[in-house]
Amino acid sequence: MICILVASTKDKLLFYLTKTYANKELVAIKNSTEFFCPCCGAEVILKIGQIKTPHFAHKSLTHCDTYSEPESPRHLQGKLLLYQFFSSKNYAVELEKYLPEICQRADLLVNRQFAIEYQCSPLSTAQLAVRTHGYLQHGIQPVWIVGIEGPLKDGIQLLKIPAWIKELLRLNPGYIILFSPEENSFYYYSNLFYVSGNQWIGKVKPLSALKQSFPFAVPKKLTEKEFETMFNLFHQTRRKFIASQSFIKNRIASPFWRACYELQIKEGTLPEAFGLPLKNAEFIPCNAVLWQLQVIEASQKEIAVKALIESKKIPISHPAALEDAEALVENYLALYERLKEHRGGNAVLMKFLFDSYCKSV
Repeated sequence: MICILVASTKDKLLFYLTKTYANKELVAIKNSTEFFCPCCGAEVILKIGQIKTPHFAHKSLTHCDTYSEPESPRHLQGKLLLYQFFSSKNYAVELEKYLPEICQRADLLVNRQFAIEYQCSPLSTAQLAVRTHGYLQHGIQPVWIVGIEGPLKDGIQLLKIPAWIKELLRLNPGYIILFSPEENSFYYYSNLFYVSGNQWIGKVKPLSALKQSFPFAVPKKLTEKEFETMFNLFHQTRRKFIASQSFIKNRIASPFWRACYELQIKEGTLPEAFGLPLKNAEFIPCNAVLWQLQVIEASQKEIAVKALIESKKIPISHPAALEDAEALVENYLALYERLKEHRGGNAVLMKFLFDSYCKSV
């Protein structure tokens, strides 16, 4: 069912369910007033329950483009709390604001400059791109917030980030903002290092709505101690990947073993310079050990980076990431040249990476 928090009366006045009403008040309002969807004009009913946040629902199954997704109790409650957050800071905030110029409805419109999208359910990358572009072409900055059920464990840890949430990194490079209405608290996924598939290693940090600012606070860089924790976690995933390759029966068809053969690397002697945690590694959605082996193999055969990427031997996340993937490979090649004779152990390697590269993460 499509649920909304703003409805229009017969007099074209908007009625907001943003303040706390007693059930008696809501029942009296429901019995005395007809409500309509402010976008499609269809009749809506005021729903008053003990569990779900009071809301309006379309009376019939009439299609309404701007309210095409059913909304969970978490989404409704999250929008209300975010509305209260912006209101408490004296921002001009409009709830479920319909923008006819682009036929889109923002969960919240702040100062007519920022469209706050509180997304609790998976959204295709295509839909996300279309909605983002719609706001930008109208001079409005979209701010995407992922709805979650808290609490989350804080600190450096292994994370599972679905593809649609990963796309948000293109809007806020380096971090993702989440919000838990149960706690009235924001969370950040930051300092993210891609592992493979939907696995990442990153820092989770909570921030109470009472302490949050707007524009939203930006996460701090990792301390050396935090980077050490991240590096050790990443190194564990590296060891697991290498161990998994030992069980491959047809090694001739294995990209890993073929690259090791070309580079004359014997089993059990893979140098530490292969499988490094790198910023923006998500542009090559492949295990770091494998693509870094293939990059050095191509380099020794004097295959240019651009030609290697265009050959599709190394995958890229999407066509628009071509230049980013090339920059990532160039960055790795520069690091490899400095590390290929590395014999100092993990502690020295970790310190080198933090000092030379990851201070910028």
